[in-house]
Amino acid sequence: MKVYVRIIALLWAVGLLLDAAPAPAAPSPLGKAIDQILAAPSLAHTSFGIAVYDLDAKRTIYAMNAAKFFKPASTTKTLTEGTTLALLGGDFRFTTPVYRTGAIGADGTLDGDLVLVASGDPNLSQRIRPDGTLAFENEDHSYDASKDTKAVPGDPLAVLRDLAKQIAAAGIKRVTGRVVVDASLFPESGPEDGTGAFVSPIVVNDNLIDIIVTAGARAGDPPTIAFSPQTPYAVFIDKATTGAAKSDNTLDFTDVTDDNGNHRVTVVGSVPLGDPPTLYAYRVPTPTRFAEVGLTLALQQAGVQIADAPRDATFDRSAFAAAYLPANRVAEHVSPPLREDVKVTLKVSDNLHAAMMPYLWGVLVAHAKPRAALQAGFDRERAFLAGAGLDLGQASQTDGLGGGDAYFTPDFMVHDLAWAQTQKWYPDFYRGLPVLGVDGTLFNIQVDAPAKGRVHAKTGTWGGGNSLSRGGIITAKGLVGYTTTRSGRRVAFALYLNNMLAGRDQDGGHIAGQVLGEIANAIYLYAK
Repeated sequence: MKVYVRIIALLWAVGLLLDAAPAPAAPSPLGKAIDQILAAPSLAHTSFGIAVYDLDAKRTIYAMNAAKFFKPASTTKTLTEGTTLALLGGDFRFTTPVYRTGAIGADGTLDGDLVLVASGDPNLSQRIRPDGTLAFENEDHSYDASKDTKAVPGDPLAVLRDLAKQIAAAGIKRVTGRVVVDASLFPESGPEDGTGAFVSPIVVNDNLIDIIVTAGARAGDPPTIAFSPQTPYAVFIDKATTGAAKSDNTLDFTDVTDDNGNHRVTVVGSVPLGDPPTLYAYRVPTPTRFAEVGLTLALQQAGVQIADAPRDATFDRSAFAAAYLPANRVAEHVSPPLREDVKVTLKVSDNLHAAMMPYLWGVLVAHAKPRAALQAGFDRERAFLAGAGLDLGQASQTDGLGGGDAYFTPDFMVHDLAWAQTQKWYPDFYRGLPVLGVDGTLFNIQVDAPAKGRVHAKTGTWGGGNSLSRGGIITAKGLVGYTTTRSGRRVAFALYLNNMLAGRDQDGGHIAGQVLGEIANAIYLYAK
């Protein structure tokens, strides 16, 4: 009986304690707004990670799974480009020289080779404007086959043509040897994981050939194909047809390489009647050869004769390095300041440019040998981020663009953004971020929202197919950046969505982007 009474008394006491405990705090206006967005049935099986950080109070004001790992996709480029600005500086410029390996005769004959030494400049293209800034299109040509994809207007060989004019002005009228590209700065490592452009120290037109395909006037007609730049490196044969209106697009490219390393690309399949002209990108598989052929063509068009010297498929730098002397320099190209490339990389999420950066940290900052450049670059980044006081136990990265085994926590990302805005290179970083509803990869996100023009943030997208449902899955979507809220609070935020199904004929990346854009708009409206 005494034991029973004691139990009753204990239960009664516990009940009083429970009654006295404070009720859970009501969700904040921001929390309510986010909960409403995430309640959509299509997001029931999707994982979210969110952190919102007050830059002035130096504290997190909203978090959801903020300490969990998420696949970041291209939001990784905020780390890559911030590190690049810190290690190399916004004023850094690439210098790409051309040397002669022999003497120039009285008749203008060079008895030797011309060697272009690749410097890792990502912008040997038409991006360069007269004022020294770099142009971009919101939907970059590396993200091809979209109605929004465009190439920057102009001549993709513009830089090579300028080098050719300099070479001619140096008195060279004929070359008995070869036109060679020295791409030994760091190893050519094949296609990057995102858009598939080939990584190399030499980059002409982003190592792409732009192909514009326009459907014929009637079903059965061949489509019109135009490509740029036009060089002997690749010729395109049109064997495609125009299909019925609203038929499947089955366009494909078959590639055959000849003994000289040049390509014959046959366009096959069909394009639907009535489709708008669409840009497709041919990923150049041998950037060195592409640049050699392009420079040779530019020289010939500048009046310099090039002998038909045998092509050597291998390059031995030791056989040429002795000629790399100021007296032998016949041309050079100096790039716009690096801050301009950071802007382009962040605005359009250029994977090739971002993939190159860790190699460049390795060779230009750590002075590593070419084959050790990538890891040496990441060692420099690690020391840099650790010096910022960031918890690297919340970060994994294997390339500059956010592919492979990249994972970050939202908490890590907002603390990185908070630290970045205290650094002298921050203005260059900030001006490179896409603006919600205005430009870059955010040009078509939340275009009518109150936060339009007030959110500066980097996007990221990774996805795959879903044959079971003839749709797709967005394995990673991210948005990280800054806003000053309607109430005047300055915040950094990191928003991640992992694993969202998309139905057939749906643009899953755009749908996921609108979801995160809605959350960014809620942060602008309700974070107080």
